[in-house]
Amino acid sequence: MGLTFIILNFSALKLDKILVANLEKQKLSSLTPIQEIAIPAILEGRDCLAIAPTGTGKTEAYAIPIIQRLRTKITADHLSVLILLPTRELCIQTKQRISGLIDGMDLTIASFYGGGTYESQLEVYPKAQMILATPGRLLDFIEQGIIDLKTIDTLVIDEFDQLLDLGFTKELNKIIGTLPAERQTIFSSATKTLEIEKIVRKRLSNPVEINLEAKTKKGQIEESVLYVDKNDKKNLLRYLLENRIAQQVIVFTRTVHAVERIATDLDRNGISCSALYGDIAQQKREEIITKFRQKEVRVLIATDLLARGVDFPDLEAIINYEIPDSAELYTHRIGRTGRSEAEGKAFTFCDAEDNEKWIKLQLSLKRQIKIDDQHPYLLSWEKMRSSSQNNQRKGGSKSRKRR
Repeated sequence: MGLTFIILNFSALKLDKILVANLEKQKLSSLTPIQEIAIPAILEGRDCLAIAPTGTGKTEAYAIPIIQRLRTKITADHLSVLILLPTRELCIQTKQRISGLIDGMDLTIASFYGGGTYESQLEVYPKAQMILATPGRLLDFIEQGIIDLKTIDTLVIDEFDQLLDLGFTKELNKIIGTLPAERQTIFSSATKTLEIEKIVRKRLSNPVEINLEAKTKKGQIEESVLYVDKNDKKNLLRYLLENRIAQQVIVFTRTVHAVERIATDLDRNGISCSALYGDIAQQKREEIITKFRQKEVRVLIATDLLARGVDFPDLEAIINYEIPDSAELYTHRIGRTGRSEAEGKAFTFCDAEDNEKWIKLQLSLKRQIKIDDQHPYLLSWEKMRSSSQNNQRKGGSKSRKRR
């Protein structure tokens, strides 16, 4: 990496007075480990690759130095900064966080994402210094000749791994192709993959690399797997909500149908909750997220729309109603809790049919998750063994057919 900094608080950075005041308003004084390295490097104009779990201050790690540089520019009256994000929820959240940092400054943010009208999103564009955008909506505007990015001198790609997972590689390449070659580029990601390494070598110039992927959040989240018959999952969920989880929780499930089914069961049993998934209208989704943030709702049942990036401070727990499809998705889901050095809990339900999938997921995680057998709906080992034997027979049958 080549750079080492020991900075304990923001006052040592000699930042703009209004920026410091805004940080104090948000009760931000001490730097997180990623901010300690990233902020000075970005202030120097270096390209940067920041790898760290969510909840470690990655947004402020790039936003603070970008704002500082805008404040010290001789002319900061033109579009300078482009920040790309994977979802509209993250665009909205990130805009709120950056808006808090630029309060009282003559700086404007335009945000482009699906679900809002073109007219409302383009209204502030002519006077904006920063754009926050999802790739699809931004590319629409570029291809229609509505916006011009030739003055961009700083590019941030946030939640880079999720953008790649969602299949935005072509869109990212097209957008980057419209930008000036001379610019500062910052990639922020929760994980580092071979694909990310390949793109970094191509797109970043002598970058400062910060990798806290394996060092941060260790021990902050208490993880456990609860073996349960699939017909008892609703009962187990209610048991946890009534006996083991006192505050807010997100229940993750795979499908819209499952979200609605779980929400109906909880409501029928007197447990108030909200349901969130992609088919809900944008305005309604924002209302649901706001109510959950303001703690007006205790239980939120959601698809993986909320698995990454979206920040809910003080979330006590998450529940995986089924086994996640990948170790990466599991990591992002549990990353909603245990944020900013707080403690959190992650419960995963595993039925007999999913046991093999759970074993493979633990191998991918390279760790074993403890078994929580202190609940009244524990799956019998006889049923687990029977399901395993059935799976082996099915596998053998398929092998014979292939031969």
